[in-house]
Amino acid sequence: MTQSPLSDYDQRILGLTKDLCLQLDIANYNPTFVSWETLDSRVRGGVEFRYDDCVIEKYCMTLSANVKDILEPDDWKPIVASSLIFSKKLRSRGLRQTGVIFAVLLAMSVLLSFALPVLLPQPFTTTTRSGSSYTSTLGAAIFPLTALALVIPGTVIISVVIARRLKSLADREAADIVSATAFVTTLEKIARTMREKGYQERRFVRGRIPLLPDIQTRILRMKGYEQVFKESK
Repeated sequence: MTQSPLSDYDQRILGLTKDLCLQLDIANYNPTFVSWETLDSRVRGGVEFRYDDCVIEKYCMTLSANVKDILEPDDWKPIVASSLIFSKKLRSRGLRQTGVIFAVLLAMSVLLSFALPVLLPQPFTTTTRSGSSYTSTLGAAIFPLTALALVIPGTVIISVVIARRLKSLADREAADIVSATAFVTTLEKIARTMREKGYQERRFVRGRIPLLPDIQTRILRMKGYEQVFKESK
């Protein structure tokens, strides 16, 4: 990413970001520029950067260049607020929950090391590359693969589920700040632009960042939250 002179548009986005940090009591984030990306540099293969995404980085925030000329600076407020809440407020909670899940799965794998030989006591003979052979129980033989499949994929899958739920929570908390109506308006503008430009959403997990729900799902959830808010008044 290269830093270019700040335009008035970028300055306004940085200004509203700093205002949001004050509202959210976030003291450890002070971006100095906005990076506008067309392709997602975190993913190989020329994948487009999500139009409704905002990546919070150390010195900057990354937004989609494809909607830069479509949205007004204030339209970015709900997207930025959600990403700030997720990155600076909720991510640590997700990491703690993932740590607990990992510990539980690890404990289960230890229990399996005792249980499998008892449950599967049939003799199982293996031969090493040197030609020597040894016999153990079937349970002991399959334990390493079973434990590996339980702990690693299990932790990854559950951590993604946790992160997706926290992302949805971040959207709701952002709506409490900027209003659900404003959030829906921004998402609908983005969705319209995505259709016009033929954006194809691809489902994958981007490194440590969970897969965002598709934009129509985000809109429906936010409309539902907006309706609940109106009914509660």
